[in-house]
Amino acid sequence: MPFGRLSPIAQVTNRIEREIEKIASEASKEKVWVTHYGANDIHPRHLVYWICVRSDHEKDRLQRDVLLNTRLRELLTIHNYPVEGREEVHIGFESHETVDRESGGNWWVHWK
Repeated sequence: MPFGRLSPIAQVTNRIEREIEKIASEASKEKVWVTHYGANDIHPRHLVYWICVRSDHEKDRLQRDVLLNTRLRELLTIHNYPVEGREEVHIGFESHETVDRESGGNWWVHWK
């Protein structure tokens, strides 16, 4: 693969992240940012998406939103994420309040 070009799995991962951010932003009462990490180039199951908001209250509300969570999971199918890892991809919610409280505000430490 030429330097600077994304692999097919990286391309689909980024497309899904953008769609997650769009859908979550529509559902959230707070500003949303989305990130991901993993080793899905080794196996597609090694991928985590985090939808991040300011408050624990909003995090809890979004986690309980069954329709939202269904729509987010459907993105993996819509964008043809590899089926052999699709069910194990984690799509979760986290709040700045939790990271401040549990990890001194350090997101990297929080997810380590």
